[in-house]
Amino acid sequence: MKNLRLNSAVAIIIVAFSISSCGLLQQGIEPRNPEDKTFNLRNFDKLEMGNAFHINVKQGNDFKIQANGDSRDIDDLIVKVNNGELKIYYANWRVRRYRMEIDIEMPTVKEIDFSGASTSYIEGFDNLDELEIDLSGSSRATLSAKARFYEIDLSGASELDIEGSGKEMEIDLSGASKLNAFDTVVEKATLDVSGASSGRVNVSGQLNVRASGASKVRYRGNPQVNSNLSGSSKVEKD
Repeated sequence: MKNLRLNSAVAIIIVAFSISSCGLLQQGIEPRNPEDKTFNLRNFDKLEMGNAFHINVKQGNDFKIQANGDSRDIDDLIVKVNNGELKIYYANWRVRRYRMEIDIEMPTVKEIDFSGASTSYIEGFDNLDELEIDLSGSSRATLSAKARFYEIDLSGASELDIEGSGKEMEIDLSGASKLNAFDTVVEKATLDVSGASSGRVNVSGQLNVRASGASKVRYRGNPQVNSNLSGSSKVEKD
């Protein structure tokens, strides 16, 4: 019971900190002086960005990067490719930031790392071998993809919705994060869930769950279930 209270308290603190941190900044205000800018960068299959960006990623035959926002914010953007990873962030810290839309087209994707209360939509990627997704800091993403293997890490009250197909998932959820993968059938899923997080998966073969701190896992399908639960955590069939 003592561990349960501690884990629940930690989760509450994480959520409160995430919300209060976002509240310190004025994000998402409509641009005062709208501007579009295109960045001519190529040869990347990994993405890293945050700063409360609104990110749209689509599969395309070529590379395209466009930012839409206030002119002052556009001028402060750092956009670069390093070892196949596209990084986008602000050069300086400011209290007020206007809404920033980032539109990306790329032939394929291997890694996605979004943070800082970002909102993203990723679609059109089929026949991927492995896809790694890392969301933190109250980020939210909607993904439509087909991959053999998914590696998913959600923390800090982040949320991910997946629609697609695959063979296997490895999932780490912490800090009151949420995963909805009911629309992605896989043969095997392994989940490590903590801090009042919740996961929804659709598994046909084998489901392995380790859960603590009032976390919940719901599943569809008829898999063999192996679970290691503590506190008031649950694994339930939907």
